[in-house]
Formats: sequence, structure tokens, C-alpha cells
Amino acid sequence: MDRIRQAVKKARQDRSSGGQLTGGSTSGSFGARFSGSPQRESEQFLEISCNFARFGDHRIISNEQDPVLNAYRILRTRVLQKMEENNWRTLAVVSPGSAAGKSVTAINLAIAIGSKEGSRATLVDLDFYRPRVSSYLGIKEPPSVLDFFEDAKSLHDVTLKPDLTDVLVIANERVSRRGAEFLTSPRADELIARTVNEYASRVVIFDMSPLLGCDDTIAFLPKVDCVLLVAASGTTRVSELKEAQRLLEKTNVVGTLLNKAPRSSLVGGQYYY
Repeated sequence: MDRIRQAVKKARQDRSSGGQLTGGSTSGSFGARFSGSPQRESEQFLEISCNFARFGDHRIISNEQDPVLNAYRILRTRVLQKMEENNWRTLAVVSPGSAAGKSVTAINLAIAIGSKEGSRATLVDLDFYRPRVSSYLGIKEPPSVLDFFEDAKSLHDVTLKPDLTDVLVIANERVSRRGAEFLTSPRADELIARTVNEYASRVVIFDMSPLLGCDDTIAFLPKVDCVLLVAASGTTRVSELKEAQRLLEKTNVVGTLLNKAPRSSLVGGQYYY
């Protein structure tokens, strides 16, 4: 087992013995948003088609027979159990650096959650440096979440209903260096509150910029309930993982996912988690 897998295993053991973490948005001004059953607003979202022929190129779940789906169902179950235990509804998917597979993880987790009956997932691309959600799904020229942050469009107008089971997508293809400013604005609070309440999302998943590359994600994390940390064997350095864990010390971490691991180290032949 290489050093990166040892570091991931140690982090998992530390969380198991360390008890409940503090932080997250449940104590903030929108903490009450979780009370009661959310009501769905009108479903008149812009309907778009994904390019399923390209899903395999990006390791995206393409159908019910996809062997990757079972692995993400396991991940879905573990994440949902942890979130429901704590009444959490918002999840940020983060990585220490680039090329760890966080966007693929965010997309596949959203698809797996949406495939569970009665479980809507809303996926929001908040990586303003390397947005990938729309391109991996094969969505051409989507409206941008940046239009919402810049007051150019309403949240409803930038929300898409792709041909995926019970998944909504708020995409982006533009790059912005104003991410930290946008993600600490009242618009960010509105984005969270409305996707949870009006969109009836069981989970809202935010695909974030890498933790060590800019301050966007650090600025936004106090607003979300919990985080899934994604690392990659052979790509993520031990020093990067340790620094990411340090930055997340006051954040609720639901787990650490190791991508690109040798099959011998994977639980059930699928994932080491």
C-alpha cells in the first residue's frame, strides 16, 4: 500500500474515532431551511439532452448496466446515511489539487442519488477555474451560474433538467477570478436555500475548485453542511492531502474517496473509501 493510501486510511480512522465535527451551515442564517418537507416548485426548467455516447470517455455512468454504477451506489448509501444522520442537505466535492477526478465523482454521485426513487440531486458547478460538468455531460452552450451571480439571469433560468433520472444541473463554462467574491455574496445564500427548498433536492452537490489552487472553496465551505474529499493515487501527493485535511479540520467531512487506486486495494473490487 503506497503512502497516499496510508494517509487516506489514517484520515478515515481519525474521523471514526474523533466524533462529530463542528461547522457547516446548520447554525447559520439558513439553518432553519431543513425543517419540514420541501415543496417542489414548477418543473418548467429548460430541458436538455446529454451526449451519452461520450460518457465513457469521461468515466460517467451511462446506463443501469454500467459496472461503475454499483460502486457509486455504495458511495451514495454511505454518503446519504451520514448526511441523514445529521440532517445535512448540502455537499461540497473537493480535492487538494487538479486531476483527482472530483468532477467525475460529483457527476456520478448525483446520477446515483437521482436513480434512487424519490431522491432528487441538484448538481452545481462552482469550479470557476476549470468548469467541467457541462462538457463531461455533453451539454452544449448551457446558461452559466455566473449569469445568476452577476444578476443577469434568475436562478430558475440557469437551471437545467437533463435527460437523467431526477437530476437537475446548474452548469458553467466560463472562467472567473471573482469566485471568492461571488461565493460569499447573498446570491450564494440564495442559491443554497432555493436549491434545497424550492427544488426539493434530497442533496445539493457542489463541484468546487481544488482546495490548494485558490481561495474560492475555502470561502464557500462555511455555507455548506459537509464535504467529500477526493484524492487520486499516483496524482495527489501526501503533502497536498495533509494540507487539505488541515484546511478541513473545522468542516464536516463525510469521507475521503481515493480514485485511480490499484484494484487490489479496492473494497469489494470497486473502491477504497
